[in-house]
Amino acid sequence: MNTMKSIIYDTYGSPDVLKLINTGIPKPTWNELLIKVISSSVTAADWHLRKANPVMVRFMNGLLTPKRKVLGQEFYGEIIEIGENVTRFKPGDKVFGSTGLKTGAHSEFIVLSEDSVISKADKDIENESLATIPVGGMTALFFLKQGGLKKGDRVLVNGASGSVGSYAVQIAKAYGANVTGVCSTRNVKLVLDIGADQVVDYKKDKLLNGSQNYEIVFDTVGNLNYRNVMPLLSLEGYFVSTAFNLGLMRAMMMNTFRKGHKAYTGITKESQELLDEIKDLLKSKNLKAVIERTYSMEEIKEAHIHAESGHKQGNIILEIQGGTTHV
Repeated sequence: MNTMKSIIYDTYGSPDVLKLINTGIPKPTWNELLIKVISSSVTAADWHLRKANPVMVRFMNGLLTPKRKVLGQEFYGEIIEIGENVTRFKPGDKVFGSTGLKTGAHSEFIVLSEDSVISKADKDIENESLATIPVGGMTALFFLKQGGLKKGDRVLVNGASGSVGSYAVQIAKAYGANVTGVCSTRNVKLVLDIGADQVVDYKKDKLLNGSQNYEIVFDTVGNLNYRNVMPLLSLEGYFVSTAFNLGLMRAMMMNTFRKGHKAYTGITKESQELLDEIKDLLKSKNLKAVIERTYSMEEIKEAHIHAESGHKQGNIILEIQGGTTHV
């Protein structure tokens, strides 16, 4: 077999720009791995890249057309072939990890350097939902660490039923924090089930009028701002947010001149250390993926529509091997 199925996009735009085609199978070089992708995911990063929204995406991935034409940043798969200098892995190893900005996981095979952020999928955690854990899990852990997460902290997670939010709730609980999740009415039970100590239903309760103070307020949605959140923070509290915008960047730049409250935003610095800690949480049963739906490669447009709708619970699996009947 010399060809594989890949989902590509030649131009930015709606889900209609996504196409399922046959492409050539890549070959690994001296320090690379050829990985058969069993499953991947469809995340907010995928549809933001597809739409070139925000516009800075164009400066990273091509002004007029995308330079990297295959989306997908996380995967679960099996190593098929290795380069002669590879020492960390061997053919037959099941692995999960992140491709980072290289993307490319929405193909039946990918080639990555063995120095990429990849971990072995031990037998006790091995399943296709591992494809939905690396990016969301590392993002949640990275931002909580920026907020100085420690045992006994009071942590509020805004967007607790989403991918990053659901991991943040579980990670904060594993660290010994008291966790409040913010979500809509339909997701209250889910957020309690994954470990939140209490839930704020934003359709019924006014979050910013609460009397509770938190050591960390983690906004995974991007609809909160530092000034409004300040009354919710304890004396040395941190507001951390995945919303990489100018307002938050200004608030973060003022941290050194401000007593008390701090703000943090930015881009997750993925690392092997973060993924290994996520793996440890999986093995100790302190972390699990919340899976809402599974789509085949042929259903990629529907998957993007749902991911972009703003009503996604947890994660979306994209079945790569065995999920497609024709091109």
